[in-house]
Amino acid sequence: MSFAGFNPSVERVGYIDAMARIIGELRKGTPMSIGDLSHKLDIDRRTVGRVIDVLLDIQETFNSQSITTEKRGRRFLVAFKERGASIRESLKAATRVVRRNTQFGLRSFLKGKE
Repeated sequence: MSFAGFNPSVERVGYIDAMARIIGELRKGTPMSIGDLSHKLDIDRRTVGRVIDVLLDIQETFNSQSITTEKRGRRFLVAFKERGASIRESLKAATRVVRRNTQFGLRSFLKGKE
């Protein structure tokens, strides 16, 4: 049985490994389609699409918030800190993206948990 978009000849790749390979390829600066990334990196097209969705969600989160860290005694505290409005707007304007119409990504996942 064959599913649409599934290529059995492509080796299964863990999500973290796929993300690292995709980021590495995108850092080269050449715009590529999801299909091109899938073919070049030998990663299933659906996995590439889901990783891109997660990366876009992460980018959007860091436009409005930053991670802060603090050491208290033996504990290492991590928290989100809201960015100021002017910084948020300039970052948002600099990173306008067109989102795919998909049910995947962190936002969809987190909404399902509420």
